[in-house]
Amino acid sequence: MAAFDFRPRTSTELLDASVEFVRGRFGILAATIALAQIPLLAITFAFPPSPSDPFSRLREQPVLAVLIIVVSVWIQATLAVTFIHIVDDVLHGRAASLPASLRLALARSGGALVAMLLTYLVLILWAMLFVIPVIWAYARYFAVLPAFAIERLSPLAAIRRSKELAKGNNGRAIALGLVPPLVAGVIMAIVEQGMLSSGVAFMTVRVIGALLTIVLYPFTMVPAIFLYYDLRTRREGLDLDLDSLAAPYPTAAA
Repeated sequence: MAAFDFRPRTSTELLDASVEFVRGRFGILAATIALAQIPLLAITFAFPPSPSDPFSRLREQPVLAVLIIVVSVWIQATLAVTFIHIVDDVLHGRAASLPASLRLALARSGGALVAMLLTYLVLILWAMLFVIPVIWAYARYFAVLPAFAIERLSPLAAIRRSKELAKGNNGRAIALGLVPPLVAGVIMAIVEQGMLSSGVAFMTVRVIGALLTIVLYPFTMVPAIFLYYDLRTRREGLDLDLDSLAAPYPTAAA
């Protein structure tokens, strides 16, 4: 039986529900974020960037720089899909397992990498047209990874699916998909810049930033997943077909 009331909700209701959801399952959600931060920290310590010139390696060692970027995005994409599987299992009343969800994510990690890289590329291109266009683009692509993971779509199909779900709902996508991570990012930037300006070592600041990410980012990722389900419920009556939704596919608890 589903452990979540799949019904259309307002943005405020979805935000409240997501906060309560994270508070009730913070351990496994934070552990998933931590699992990403460990290898990312290892990369930072192995190949420390220049705080004063973050593009120096790209100029001097372009192949290594691109490889670091690709590996870092692969880690983020894989753990984001793992996170989504865990949320999906809990919402549907299945026993959530971090190792099982990670195995599912690793099996499709190549596609997750492509989906995330394509999304980043589109956002970068839109960013060249200033702030408003990139915000609009972000709203269109907020559901790429949830659609990729939950509906088991290809990267391009997941992008199309996200655009379909976001059509006419850009405001809600911005409110639930963009604002929470933006608020977390501002908090982290204030803390990190304050520490750097106080003379704290860059690597120490990087570790503290990772800890802040572990604490804050579960609260920023769940609202977008809830919105994804809300839009599917409104468009497809998802609440009428919960049992058959996951039946064709293996679950994280399988």
